[in-house]
Amino acid sequence: MIDIIRKNFQDAKADELVLDSMIGSRKIIAFRRANEWVVVGRDTVRREHTFYHGEERRRTIHGTDFSMK
Repeated sequence: MIDIIRKNFQDAKADELVLDSMIGSRKIIAFRRANEWVVVGRDTVRREHTFYHGEERRRTIHGTDFSMK
């Protein structure tokens, strides 16, 4: 469990999945990493995974483009 500080300044604990959700919905002020407190909005936190909406730049393989030797 991870120590957190909620928006109303109450101390609490959250598991990793709940922490991610609370960071995304801005329901917490800070959480404790192994050796330091992280302030949401000031310090680096992991980003939510989002889908890429731009042009696809990776090579796609179509039926005749690929052959096994």
